[in-house]
Amino acid sequence: MKKTLIYTSLLLLSISSSAFAHDLEHQTEPMFKMTPKGNLLVGKDDLALYTFKKDVNSPIPPKCTSMKDKGPLGSCLARWPAAIVTMKEMKILILQDSKFGAVYNNELNKLQLTYSGLPAYYWFKDTDKNNFTGDGVGNAWSLILKDKPPTMFNGFAVNNPEA
Repeated sequence: MKKTLIYTSLLLLSISSSAFAHDLEHQTEPMFKMTPKGNLLVGKDDLALYTFKKDVNSPIPPKCTSMKDKGPLGSCLARWPAAIVTMKEMKILILQDSKFGAVYNNELNKLQLTYSGLPAYYWFKDTDKNNFTGDGVGNAWSLILKDKPPTMFNGFAVNNPEA
């Protein structure tokens, strides 16, 4: 009975992780909005955007990928889909705020949004606006506050004097 329960749990976990595997990116319409957590960068459907501590010292290429870091819920990108932008969107965003930028994500073959030089990601568990459940996960993920460096990186600072 115990073995059957374990096998069933593992099967369900593998099915759920493969369900996320196809969703490695989301088109993004980034903007800053006042939320209960402050003036946050949000994307599509007003979902919060996050930065990743491993990207701080070398954001190119983004460190959250589907090729590495296979966890029980799938790859890093399955859990933290990349915030994708078009070149047209980037031209408008940079005119609005010079801290916006993009990095070419080789794995996705698309432009990934950056803010203050750090790639932006969604969190698969945030399903509605004002969900901020990814903030501080693994002491490696931080919400993006306007004109402020990441707050959840345990002393790490972005090497950007304008931040």
